[in-house]
Amino acid sequence: MTKITAPVMKPTNGGASKEENAVLAAAKSVLNPEGNTAEVMKPIQQIEPETPVIPAPEPRREMTMMEKILKVENLQLVVEKRAKLVQTRSELERFQISSNDFNCSMRLNDSDGNVFTTSFTPGIKKVIDFLKSSFDASITDVENKITF
Repeated sequence: MTKITAPVMKPTNGGASKEENAVLAAAKSVLNPEGNTAEVMKPIQQIEPETPVIPAPEPRREMTMMEKILKVENLQLVVEKRAKLVQTRSELERFQISSNDFNCSMRLNDSDGNVFTTSFTPGIKKVIDFLKSSFDASITDVENKITF
């Protein structure tokens, strides 16, 4: 057996002899050549984020008769606006464009009296598609406003 693996005999006072300390130091330098001493790993204290306090919902107050009437009138206006948008959208849906280039025309008038007229079918199709998508978005917005 070598000195490193041999059982260590301790003197009666419980301490290691100078020779044993030298052997232990040599063993430590072989096992840990950088000279770092092993540190005891302490658990990292976990800090949990504070959960936001959600206030209790306020009780719904009862609407007065005048507030109810105003709410109904506002809803009626929104419903009428939606009906007009749906009607205009359905008129665009019924609009037919065939494949020949001159079967339909589009005329635009501005507030100064200027007029623009075209029979360019691909351009008219794009304008109609744009208008359809715009009406769809407007109808969705109006429907989201209808709440009780």
